[in-house]
Amino acid sequence: MIQTHSHLVEVDEIARLLTIHRVYANGRRELYTEMELPTGTVDQSETSFDAFCRLLGENLLLDSPIARKLLGL
Repeated sequence: MIQTHSHLVEVDEIARLLTIHRVYANGRRELYTEMELPTGTVDQSETSFDAFCRLLGENLLLDSPIARKLLGL
């Protein structure tokens, strides 16, 4: 059986760091990944924002056993 988990996404405003934890049914948290937020605003660098969003989405989908199964990954 596949062990399922949820994702907890936190943003540290001062460090400009996005952190994703896996959260299991028993409440245990496990660090999955950390990503630096792009500098500037979306208006200043739409390309950086798009790349960041793509990477964030890929990280979440690839870490989900159910999403991988549904997407045939």
